[in-house]
Amino acid sequence: MAESRRDALFRVAGLAGLALPVVDLLGGAGARASERLDLEILGAALALEHHAIAIYEHGLERGLFPSGLRDYAVEFRGDHLGHRDTQVALMEERGGRAPAPQRTYHLEGLTSAERLLKEALTIERVAQDAYLRLIGNIRTSDYQLAAAFILVDEVRHATVWKRATGARIY
Repeated sequence: MAESRRDALFRVAGLAGLALPVVDLLGGAGARASERLDLEILGAALALEHHAIAIYEHGLERGLFPSGLRDYAVEFRGDHLGHRDTQVALMEERGGRAPAPQRTYHLEGLTSAERLLKEALTIERVAQDAYLRLIGNIRTSDYQLAAAFILVDEVRHATVWKRATGARIY
């Protein structure tokens, strides 16, 4: 049975070690906006960016992206590196400490183009869902603006991988 988007969201959230208040927000719970919540959301978004970077690097280093899609993978990895750098800067401006990438993301099972593309689509869908659900809980306008621009990238990335995997776009 195929993994639902909700299940994928919580699977990746668990792998990324997201803070419980952020996982609650992803599940639809409400929360009061605060500087602390902004930092937790930034940390969660940064964890997703680290995970996405790891997936793209894994596939690029092993030549798993099909030749016609490799340029997209390089571009999308670059986008995620930029998202990461933006979020690190925002966290540091607020006196927060940015989480480091995990030592491993357990990507050993991604040994074929098909599996890699499905995982790239999954991380992009999860990021898209996370930004959509979390953006309304962000208190500061500079981070809201950054999150909105990042969301556009996540939708674009997911659309490319949907087309590549034959998934419905609409």
